[in-house]
Amino acid sequence: MPTLRDESVRRRMAARLERVTPDAKAQWGTLDAPRMICHLLDSLDSRLGAFPVPPSGPRVLRHFLLKQLALYVVPFPKGAKAPRELFTAAPGDFEADRRGVVERMERMAAAPRGHGPVHFIFGPLTNEEWNALHWKHMDHHLKQFGC
Repeated sequence: MPTLRDESVRRRMAARLERVTPDAKAQWGTLDAPRMICHLLDSLDSRLGAFPVPPSGPRVLRHFLLKQLALYVVPFPKGAKAPRELFTAAPGDFEADRRGVVERMERMAAAPRGHGPVHFIFGPLTNEEWNALHWKHMDHHLKQFGC
């Protein structure tokens, strides 16, 4: 599975982000493009320790096998609900917000090996798992906007 640890994967992800326009229409869901970019910012910021997200979701996903399936095999479901904490940033300058996503990808990829913060659904994750999860999350939303 791709991971944001891989520089070539980050470059491809940044190129996909560049294809999103402020007026792009979602193929599913209720987010518009500026809101989706801010959601990615919030998601990355939560991983980088900017703010906590209280535990939620089924605790069964914290078990190793189910966690691995969710992280690496099963696609994100369309219409999945994220905690409100991951929708706090208000859209501003679209280009600045997009650059913020790329900058945070770089910071996350540079995190040392070992454990990162606890995820609100999956519990303790290594930084390797966080990088794979964020690639998967970003891929999901970019596909939502045809990128």
